[in-house]
Amino acid sequence: MTLRDAFETDAAMFTSTSDFGETVIYRPRLVSERNIAAVVIRQQAEQVSGDENRVATVFEVHVANNSTTGIATTEIDLGGDMIDIADRVGKTPKPRSILQILDQDEGMVVLRCQ
Repeated sequence: MTLRDAFETDAAMFTSTSDFGETVIYRPRLVSERNIAAVVIRQQAEQVSGDENRVATVFEVHVANNSTTGIATTEIDLGGDMIDIADRVGKTPKPRSILQILDQDEGMVVLRCQ
């Protein structure tokens, strides 16, 4: 097993919906949507840039760096692609924009969504 194989195996285990993960819908801007497994970290609301009276919840989304089981970094359109995420577990998901790639390696990608 190569190191890359190990990263991919670890990503699949980490995002497993049997453990830490949940199913979300990835909505690429120009391609059909698909269900993927992700670990979603729901963070405190942040002030919206330029508007001191508005806040928005920020989400850190961990997915496999893979165009079949997750989202490959090569396919991400920042600001154009969306992921359906609920404010809280069990609530109705809403489309959230993918704003930034926070971290990436051969197995995982960490996205900032809002």
